[in-house]
Amino acid sequence: MKKKKYQPPHPNQYIAMDNDLQVFAGYKNGYPCWSNNIDDFKYINDTTHIRTLRDWFPGKRIELMKI
Repeated sequence: MKKKKYQPPHPNQYIAMDNDLQVFAGYKNGYPCWSNNIDDFKYINDTTHIRTLRDWFPGKRIELMKI
């Protein structure tokens, strides 16, 4: 069995929050989901991931918060 090569976490980890104060909580069945519970957040990076979320939800105002 092959061992996975260690990859350090991306240095720019953020929490995404929308205009309804919901946090990005990962993906469910391949689709992004949002949660009212801040403890459900999933970290994202500030590269292409935020652009993808904004493309999926053009009506939401999505901001990144550095923690």
